[in-house]
Amino acid sequence: MSGFILGGMVIYVAIMLVVGYWSSRRIKGLEDFLVAGRRLPFYLAFATLLATWFGAGSCMGASGTAYSQGLRGVISDPFAAGMSLILAGLFYVAFLRRLKLLTVTDVFGRYYSKNSEIFASILMVPVYIGWLGSQMVALGYILKILTGMEATTGIIIGSAIVLLYTFAGGMWAVTLTDFIQVTVIVIGLLTLLPSVFGEVGGIGALLKSTPRELLRIVPSSMGYNDWVTYVGQWTLMGLGCIVGQDLIQRSLASRDERVAKNSAIAAGLCYIAIGTIPITLGFAGRLILPGLENPEYLMPNLAMKFLPPFMLVMFLGALISAIMSSADSSLLAAASLTTNNIILRLFPNIKERNFLPLARAATVILAVISLVVAMRVQKIYHLMVNSWATLFVGIFAPVTFAIYWKKANSYAAWASMILGTGTWLGYILVNTGTFFEISDPLFYRAAAYGGLVSIASYVLVTFFKSMLDGGTHQAQRVS
Repeated sequence: MSGFILGGMVIYVAIMLVVGYWSSRRIKGLEDFLVAGRRLPFYLAFATLLATWFGAGSCMGASGTAYSQGLRGVISDPFAAGMSLILAGLFYVAFLRRLKLLTVTDVFGRYYSKNSEIFASILMVPVYIGWLGSQMVALGYILKILTGMEATTGIIIGSAIVLLYTFAGGMWAVTLTDFIQVTVIVIGLLTLLPSVFGEVGGIGALLKSTPRELLRIVPSSMGYNDWVTYVGQWTLMGLGCIVGQDLIQRSLASRDERVAKNSAIAAGLCYIAIGTIPITLGFAGRLILPGLENPEYLMPNLAMKFLPPFMLVMFLGALISAIMSSADSSLLAAASLTTNNIILRLFPNIKERNFLPLARAATVILAVISLVVAMRVQKIYHLMVNSWATLFVGIFAPVTFAIYWKKANSYAAWASMILGTGTWLGYILVNTGTFFEISDPLFYRAAAYGGLVSIASYVLVTFFKSMLDGGTHQAQRVS
């Protein structure tokens, strides 16, 4: 059976690579590579957003975290992450699509300064390196379960596959493969769920067998630290993801503002609904496979236990689909920021014919860096969620105020980025002395404090500057 499964996986991967090669023929320049020529219809924009969000953290990470920690462990993803898509659709993406930007940090160049744009991009690139690293770890886990190979070898192989088709086809390849991948994963999850329910006696029996504490979504105590942690769980991804390059990139690639707005809202609602399936499987796994040494292996183990060979190939294809869709998105997001907002801003004399080769070279380099990170921190959910903190503590406030406050100014943006990020990092260092193996509650508290300082410092600096300027200064707006 293992040969049949591996054969199916090889065929599936081959299809992804063919799509990448075909997409490369549509790439004529940097705009095609980064935002697919701004031509995505609703169904493709919706599918690529949903597939991007539904990655290793949502599948293997969320099921494993629900298995060990319950609902409170998965607040950040899928619940807060789904909320971020809805909020982005309601309040952000239509405006940003109207500006015809290439990346989210183009906002800094438009409203603040070139140097703040470069600095914001430097802050954001590690977000996607960490996120890509979490997807690489997940690919390594699956290949280890299927073949018995070392996880490190699996991580390298999976990384190479994602790099190849992203390098070739850019946003076109990412969008088309996402459309295929999100279809496969929904089918795969819906295929596995009835078999697992049958084993545990249905949803009613599952709920009765699950400890009440694991089903609580709010803190059981009223302690100060508990509530700060809780706020951090919701805001880290619920607000931070709104200004993520992966989300904004898809909105900028949409055919028009209406498509950008509606696709984000629809993807958010669907993501929350579909995201409950891995959580349910996590609770069921406690009864079916108790005492797992690594709960993040739960999903593929359940699939191998309950599904016949053909359906198993489909489900493992779904898992790989989810992982690859997020991996290619994070890789392209990092390459976009590095090329458009760092290299081309630092070296403005680079000729246009070199833009596309430069973006592809950045794709390769960033993939290698992410591979190193994946080797260092081989824990999916932890690596994925923690990667997003920078967006909330450093990027969310400047982008939001640029859109909604006429007094937006460069001084406030700098203060927000530096003080918010500094508070987040400082809190972690003071309490642990390291950035590795940080407990989740402490990390969420650090993000909550950093985000609060980021927002407060922006507001305070703006008011002080307004007083010094006699209340007459207003940032230049874009209609």
